[in-house]
Amino acid sequence: MIGIVIEHNRVYGTTAYVNASHGWAEATLWRHGFEWSYVRNEWTAPGTRAWPFDPFKFAKVTSELRRHGFPVKLVVDNSRPEVDPVEDSVMELLGLAYAVQRLGVALRQDMQTQPTLVTAERRKQAREAAEAAEARILEAERQPGVQEHPEMRSVWYLFDQGARDVGLPPF
Repeated sequence: MIGIVIEHNRVYGTTAYVNASHGWAEATLWRHGFEWSYVRNEWTAPGTRAWPFDPFKFAKVTSELRRHGFPVKLVVDNSRPEVDPVEDSVMELLGLAYAVQRLGVALRQDMQTQPTLVTAERRKQAREAAEAAEARILEAERQPGVQEHPEMRSVWYLFDQGARDVGLPPF
């Protein structure tokens, strides 16, 4: 029997887990605004992470699923977490991306104004620092909820600007 659990908390937002693949149930979730998260392997409702659970928004999907014989369990936790691991990770990555951007700008400016100071060793160190930052960002993206966070676009944009300046290929 197929069971569906719709869960809401302030760390991951509203997610739906279907214990077995069923096309109609998944199409219903998609029709009501859920998106498939390949990172978390479940359906997520974008934009619901920072807000309390809205029973009116999800009443239609739960009633439609129940009307067609799918048992739906709702789990709601509206308490605000003292520590938000996703937000903390993304803010750390944002700081890292800004650092790579500043490194790239500084290297580019030095190459234009004082080219004799920019040695091959300094370029190599800057490239290695950017590669280490990229590895840290990719590692953090494997954590559930980080890749879907809206600020990750900014992280990759800032990182890409700095990485190109130190000689890494664009993304």
